[in-house]
Amino acid sequence: MSRSHSLAQDLAVQTQVNLPGTVGRLLKQIRDLEVVAPLFLDAGLIRSVQRPNPLDARISGVSTMYRVIRALGGYLYICGAVRVDNSVEHNALATQGEDSLSVIDDIDFAEQSKRLQLVEIGQAYELAERALGLEYPPEFLLIDGPLVLNRSMVPLRENRSHKEVFDGTCERIKRFWRNYRDRLYPWSPDGTVVAGIATERLGAIAAISQQDLRTAEGRSQVLNISRTALADLNDRLGKENAIATIGEKRFVEAVLGQHSRTAAFHMNAQTPRMEPFDIVDECGVVGFHFRAGPGTEPRLVEILGGDAGWNDKSLDRLAGVLMAATVLRGRHSLPLPIQLAKKQHQALGPFLQQYKNGVLRELKERNIEDSWLSDLDVDSDMQES
Repeated sequence: MSRSHSLAQDLAVQTQVNLPGTVGRLLKQIRDLEVVAPLFLDAGLIRSVQRPNPLDARISGVSTMYRVIRALGGYLYICGAVRVDNSVEHNALATQGEDSLSVIDDIDFAEQSKRLQLVEIGQAYELAERALGLEYPPEFLLIDGPLVLNRSMVPLRENRSHKEVFDGTCERIKRFWRNYRDRLYPWSPDGTVVAGIATERLGAIAAISQQDLRTAEGRSQVLNISRTALADLNDRLGKENAIATIGEKRFVEAVLGQHSRTAAFHMNAQTPRMEPFDIVDECGVVGFHFRAGPGTEPRLVEILGGDAGWNDKSLDRLAGVLMAATVLRGRHSLPLPIQLAKKQHQALGPFLQQYKNGVLRELKERNIEDSWLSDLDVDSDMQES
């Protein structure tokens, strides 16, 4: 006879068997972190940042979001982008204005998420162009997302609608950086700083450390760090790099303390063929991670400019402003202009549901079709007369 063996019994056994091994591995990783973290600090790959106090700056935040709902065997979608303009004078915050864009329509299933992400990026750049056209443009323009496209956004097969959106987004990015580059930092010392804020690629700085930092190729990925410091870090880490066993995300979470940032690195060196390629090749893409305060999630900052003007002083200034502008509200805290813009996205879901109900009602009543037919009858009568 077969024995009765419930899932709860199996889980109880596995818990008792695996618990000591899990605890042992975590303790080993903690010990490895205690050894490795000081090496990164000594090499300058982790830096403490002094936040400006008092803060005086004009900061704009752009946030985008899309929602999708099933309807009639396909999907309806809505994309909304919001820009909130804030000014801070001696730590006193004021809202100067806001701007928004939206689009609502139907879409088929094929590649819908990537296509809608491309629409989001296009909307963000349109609001950025409008911000730079203001009488007093912001000193810092923060976009909730990437500034350029990685290869995963490229259409994988012949899909005309996806390809059209991709090509249109690339053209918008090109137009923005070619038309406004002379008004942006670092090409203009007093220009607007445009930065993308995201949570992706948390392991980038850890992955760099696993390269051979004694070679020119390995060192070329890091900005503003001396060859001696990188070579010394490479030797002290040794062949058995503990970061590989710790895990890149856990490493960054542990080593990046509050009010600190990582060294800047060339993002297009680790991710070749970012799009649009000619803009990436001309400008270069730089990234670094920062943590605003205790309990917050590390954020990736993406900026363009390469080695043209991003040095330790300008990077610390940007990181300090981002930290000072962040209202600490748990792990998902963001700079306040982006948080205020995100709050308006709560309206997307109800509007999309209302739009779906309206579409279904009109299809059922066929009012739109009747109006078209009535217009055709009027046109034919005019032709006969």
